[in-house]
Amino acid sequence: MTAPLADASARQRVCTETGSTLFVNAGAGSGKTSALVDRVLRLVLHDHVPLRHVAAVTFTDKAGAELRDRLRVAFERAVMQGDGTEEAAREALDDLDPAPIGTLHAFAQRLLSEHPIEARLPPQIEVLDEIGSAVAFEDRWSGIRGELLDDETMAQPLLLGMAVGVTLDQLRSLALLLGNDWDLLEERILRAPVEEVAAPDLTDFRRKAEVVLDLREQCRNDSDKLLPKLGDLAAQLAQIEAAPDAETALMVLRETSELKPTLGQAKNWSVPVAGVRAELGEVVSEATLILSRVRDACLRRLAEWLAVRVLAAAETRRAESRLEFHDLLVLARDLLRSSPAARRGLHQRYQRLLLDEFQDTDPIQIELAVRIAAGETADAEDWHDIPVPPGRLFVVGDPKQSIYRFRRASIATYLDAAQHLGEEVSLTTNFRSVAPVLDWVNTVFGNLIQAVDGGQPPYAALDQHRQQWERGPGVTVLGRDVHLDLPSRGGADELRAREAADVAAVVQHALVDGWQVTDPVTKELRAARPDDIAVLVPARTSLPFLEDAFTAGGVEYRAESSSLVYQADEVRSLLACARAVADPTDQLALVQVLRSSLFGCGDDDLWRWKHAGGALNLYAELEDEALSAGPVGTAFRYLKRLSFDARAMLPSELLATVVADRRMWEVAAGRSRSRDAWRRLRFIVDQARAWSEVAAGGGLREYVAWASHQGQETRRVAEAVLPEKDADAVRIMTIHAAKGLEFPIVVLSGMTAQQNRRRGVQLLWPPEGGYAVKLSKDVQAGDFDAAAPVDEQMDRLEKRRLLYVAATRARDHLVVSLHRKEKGPETAASLLAEAGAGTAARAVPFEPPAAASPMPNRPVATVSPPPEFDEWWRGVLLARRSSERPSAQSASGLEGTEPEVVLAASPPPAGSAKGARDLELPPWTKGRYGSAVGRAVHAVLQVVALDSSDSDIGVDRAVAAQCVAEGLLGQEPLVRGLVGSALASPLVQRAAAREHWREQYVGTLQDDGTVLEGYIDLVFRDDDATLVVVDYKTDAIPAGALASRVTYYRPQMEAYVQCLTAATGATVRAELLFLHPSVSATAVPV
Repeated sequence: MTAPLADASARQRVCTETGSTLFVNAGAGSGKTSALVDRVLRLVLHDHVPLRHVAAVTFTDKAGAELRDRLRVAFERAVMQGDGTEEAAREALDDLDPAPIGTLHAFAQRLLSEHPIEARLPPQIEVLDEIGSAVAFEDRWSGIRGELLDDETMAQPLLLGMAVGVTLDQLRSLALLLGNDWDLLEERILRAPVEEVAAPDLTDFRRKAEVVLDLREQCRNDSDKLLPKLGDLAAQLAQIEAAPDAETALMVLRETSELKPTLGQAKNWSVPVAGVRAELGEVVSEATLILSRVRDACLRRLAEWLAVRVLAAAETRRAESRLEFHDLLVLARDLLRSSPAARRGLHQRYQRLLLDEFQDTDPIQIELAVRIAAGETADAEDWHDIPVPPGRLFVVGDPKQSIYRFRRASIATYLDAAQHLGEEVSLTTNFRSVAPVLDWVNTVFGNLIQAVDGGQPPYAALDQHRQQWERGPGVTVLGRDVHLDLPSRGGADELRAREAADVAAVVQHALVDGWQVTDPVTKELRAARPDDIAVLVPARTSLPFLEDAFTAGGVEYRAESSSLVYQADEVRSLLACARAVADPTDQLALVQVLRSSLFGCGDDDLWRWKHAGGALNLYAELEDEALSAGPVGTAFRYLKRLSFDARAMLPSELLATVVADRRMWEVAAGRSRSRDAWRRLRFIVDQARAWSEVAAGGGLREYVAWASHQGQETRRVAEAVLPEKDADAVRIMTIHAAKGLEFPIVVLSGMTAQQNRRRGVQLLWPPEGGYAVKLSKDVQAGDFDAAAPVDEQMDRLEKRRLLYVAATRARDHLVVSLHRKEKGPETAASLLAEAGAGTAARAVPFEPPAAASPMPNRPVATVSPPPEFDEWWRGVLLARRSSERPSAQSASGLEGTEPEVVLAASPPPAGSAKGARDLELPPWTKGRYGSAVGRAVHAVLQVVALDSSDSDIGVDRAVAAQCVAEGLLGQEPLVRGLVGSALASPLVQRAAAREHWREQYVGTLQDDGTVLEGYIDLVFRDDDATLVVVDYKTDAIPAGALASRVTYYRPQMEAYVQCLTAATGATVRAELLFLHPSVSATAVPV
């Protein structure tokens, strides 16, 4: 008999108390998706809330798809059970696909689409993806930068700022950060006016400097080492006095601020040397203070100016309805704040709101949910003051897994909402991990995660459900003892190398020793395979060491998730080629691509070319035939031809051409990690293609400039990793990428890394208000140092939660690295060791074997030898010719109206007069290529009942709506007359009284391998079982021309008959129905 779950009562409440607002703390592996499914089933099947009125907001698209799939299975099961809920389940299945189940951004887009007028948006909303947003930002920054340089009022702040270290690249980064949080700019930056920037007064500085310089007379020894520093100060003071402007003076003052008031011997001075040093220190401090004030004033003025432009850009995106992801959230919140009608409508439409992974989503989410749940009366400025009706909200999350601060996720918001919304319920039973792993997790993180007001939740222990297995330790510790032989400073690479060697060794041991895992499909025990093992790292610093150790140990692996794609050698070579072609004057790019594996030119080749008088440009030629035929000359001829071809190519086409021509696929195949190189090349070409789709009119130079920003050292991009079912390899990924996943064996590596100090431009939003900005080590606003410690503390607390997320990914075995030095900065390993990770829950220390265990033999697939080249090449040419032919031909439409038909050397066969197109268009245009009037008539006949009377108001409404859609205002009587003639015709009335289908797609395979396809306006089954094809025609033709028009349409109708006959095997005949607005329609058999 199975023991009851420790949290059974909580799970019962989650499922049954649908009239209560619950805030569910769901621990790792506690089955929160199952809890969500159970609650939705209860709402739909027993509380009779239609699924279309239930909104479920998930953190990722994958989570939303999983929830939708599991609901589908549950509803289908309910239909089959026959327990009285069948009708509700069937209705839910009908509602499931369009149901509001998805990410927060998708939900916000839905809200705006439902109320575009109230949101001040055009009806058609376009949402830019990551690449589209990046391209749009570059366009905006180009305009902002030009405006900044042209703005006379900003000359002083900009010039003074650049004099004290501000750069345009830093301002670009600041503009990007401001755009990411543009909803905060009005309140945090623009509310308080900023004083105008003035040139600093250097009077006090000069006076203090002159006092110090007078002390030089007190030096009795010209070789004293303090004296040169005073000489430097004298020279700097003279430069300041002679400076033509304040900017030049500030640039000199920066040198003064770097003077070190040290050295000097007492015996060489007639006054105390310490006093001289102190006086010099006063001067340096004064220079530093002046620079700090100027930097603060300039930064605040520049930030204010940029904030105004960023807000204007956001308003432009709203007016143009080209929105970025963050725009969706802000505009949806503004909609709910400002429109009682929208709140009322959304309150009625979304009667239940379920929020999943609440700890990792934007704080705006809670305000959206509260205002929708409360409805029209939710007009309080602060969401805390809005009462939420019981049962309207259901929130699920785990504060211990809040690890997305960089995406605006706020642990403080979670803890605050838990206090204000409903009653807290905890799911603590873990169905994922075995008992030893949970014992270790509870012991270690019970010590490591301690409650901090507004920053850290209290630790809630996980209850065990799974039992122990038979072979292999539950928790293994690497490097349990401190490394005493490493210095407290330095030695980081050696520590990482030792850790990586242990990781490779324990992976080998687990595979050779046959650690048992539970198969995720069969649920049976079996020996572990490489693809059961995931090595999780907090950052990619240790990745090169892991790769070297795995390669040396013969361990197959693949690195997943985000990576420095643009830093890979093959990608750098490919982009260097693009730069050289885009800008023939870029000799650096040209030399780089010549020396790369694309052309293989050595330094000796380049020297011989230059020595012979050759120039380094694409158009260089030499009379020396040997050199011209050599590597450099061959490369120049190729690049020259490519530069001409590039004028008619998209960037993605050029990159794909270079990859194919220079055999980059084949070259990568001969190297280690070939799969990774192939994936990166595919990714770069695909991203270039996506760039072209959003960068209207952008050429190769614009793409290269955009790609250079992607190649910044700190920019990591998520590769589109295609499934590799045949890759039985250990997976290496970041902990963030592993969120939401689980693995039989988890190895925590990279634990030697210190707390990362943020680099580059930083923008902080302190809890008490305002903002703090830092552009570089020396350039920051005056209050940044006060705000930074709070932010760093939140980072340190999140680091502990990140380790918890990593450890709870393990199902059967957990391996933890504790490699650390005796002294030194805090690392993840030192944190875990101090929390008792080395001895908790009978953790087993790993002792690397003296000799590495041989990896188990893996079956080698039999590879057939390649064919002869001529045979292979004939197959390639045949495939190319086949791919050049259209794969499908459409029968719908008039004969000869397609350009490919008009321009064809020979007429096409009957019934294939039209190329396939527009199959993805909305219903009112799909398959209709005639006039707007014809499209409107077809659309109305598609939606109205065929037995409608001439006075049916539904027909009039459909006609009016379609005329608006087609821009036919004033043409309603004409469209109404044509529709009426069709509905009144005996042929349509006969179809209405029988089984019939409208706008029916048909297709069949032709002898040449192409698909013949089309949309039939109307098909009905006649009394003799014959299928009758009816095609509406709105041609305005005289009766005498009817016969010739029938002949013209005959190929199209014969194609319909052919397709339908092939699909059904029935007898098929076709009739054309010519419509007229004032007389009866004419039916003509074909």
